[in-house]
Amino acid sequence: MKHQQLFPNYINIIIYLFSASLFAYFLDYSMLDDGLRHIAFATHPQQMRTWGEIFPHSLFFDYDPWYVWHKFIATLHSIVPFEYLHSVINAITLFLLMILIEKYLIKYVHYNMSSLIFILVFSLLLMTSIRYLYVRPDQLSGLFVMSALLLNRNKFLPIFILTLLYAPTYYLFFMYTGSIGLVHLVQQNKKAFLGVFLGSLFGGFFFLIQDASAYFQTITYILTDQSLRQGLEVGEGKPLFSILSLLPYSIIMPLFFIIISFIIYKYYNYFKENSLALFLLITSLLWLNQVRYYSLFMPLIFIYIFSLVSMLRLNTVLYILRKYFVLGYKAFHDAKNNILFYGIAIPYAIFMIALKFQDGSTNEILSQSSYFSNEKFNNKTILLSKLDLDLYIGLYNNPTIKFVPSCSIGWFDDSNRTMKDIYIRMQEDDGVSEEELSSLLDFVKADYYMHHTTHPNQILDMKKLSDLGITPKYIINDRILFYHDKNL
Repeated sequence: MKHQQLFPNYINIIIYLFSASLFAYFLDYSMLDDGLRHIAFATHPQQMRTWGEIFPHSLFFDYDPWYVWHKFIATLHSIVPFEYLHSVINAITLFLLMILIEKYLIKYVHYNMSSLIFILVFSLLLMTSIRYLYVRPDQLSGLFVMSALLLNRNKFLPIFILTLLYAPTYYLFFMYTGSIGLVHLVQQNKKAFLGVFLGSLFGGFFFLIQDASAYFQTITYILTDQSLRQGLEVGEGKPLFSILSLLPYSIIMPLFFIIISFIIYKYYNYFKENSLALFLLITSLLWLNQVRYYSLFMPLIFIYIFSLVSMLRLNTVLYILRKYFVLGYKAFHDAKNNILFYGIAIPYAIFMIALKFQDGSTNEILSQSSYFSNEKFNNKTILLSKLDLDLYIGLYNNPTIKFVPSCSIGWFDDSNRTMKDIYIRMQEDDGVSEEELSSLLDFVKADYYMHHTTHPNQILDMKKLSDLGITPKYIINDRILFYHDKNL
């Protein structure tokens, strides 16, 4: 059954633009990690000159791998006040997501959704947009993938231009353009494949012209950071299912390659016509093994599942769900000729979804950590006993602070293996001794030490710490802030 659009395109665009603005307003602060540091870096070029200065001993140095993203934020800042930057970026992102989600529903869900389309778009947006509200450059990758899969498969120019525009925005662009290229290669879309390939090639020249050696060094660090972390892990780097963490990548990669190849061969006719299904299958190695990619591809995953459910005809539990979906659809469909639907149902849905977005706001957490804005932290180095949100909130409130560890956790400086070992053990359950902590503070030239009381096996003697010039100053929630006297 073909979808019949209820309103002209421009009315849909106005509704989505208004909704996106309202959702972003109610949500307000949505990021607690990298988005905060990206906004701080882009808007404080004098205080935050390089990532290497901000994160000592990390994978970062003078090179900025997110140069285009920071220039975009800085340009936006020239017309938008600092405190509203995140809301404007979120509004733009949510608007684009709604447009794309609508296009996917129309293409892959074979129902005449008419009046129901807005409810479906708003619901899917609420469920799947979390990764797109972090104000991180990789959200551009998600938008690129969603746009690329909707383009005409037999055209060279559209995908070439889209790839050319996207590639310079994210230093790991080749992971996403490569996946799109594989989709076109499997489907034998030669013109589209050539467009992605050349767009990636020319777009990638940007990084080589900017600083080729620094770019390759950063890529090397990123691809080897798992080993450099020595067992430490960030939440978004964990697999979707814990059983996958038991297998090394040397086994997972060939295993996935064999399974994916077999499935494509077995059901080639299906995947040749369904670009969404083929893309999700090809990238399953990514989104099953790291939560960050699952979150990024969540809109596509949910839409694909929804499209499958909408076509079920089996007498199962899912059929019952489908039955109630049809009844709900009929109710909305019958209401489309009633003016009450236009004047009440759609505005009510927008307002209720906005209230749900408000539940995800991080305003309270940010306000509780505003102490970093105190001038006593200006140009100071803070050693954290573990990677925490303090790092990101601290930089947002005070862009002059330097932090160890960095957002990447790994210690990439091998000049002193002893200090690196102490650094790694400091973040584990047993922690380190008072003397080891003191030596690490001296080595990184830290002015403060933020101790998290989440190391279950660690015992520190306050008198020993005081004798070593490490004096407790404040208790902040579950953390203790120590002052480090660098003259002792």
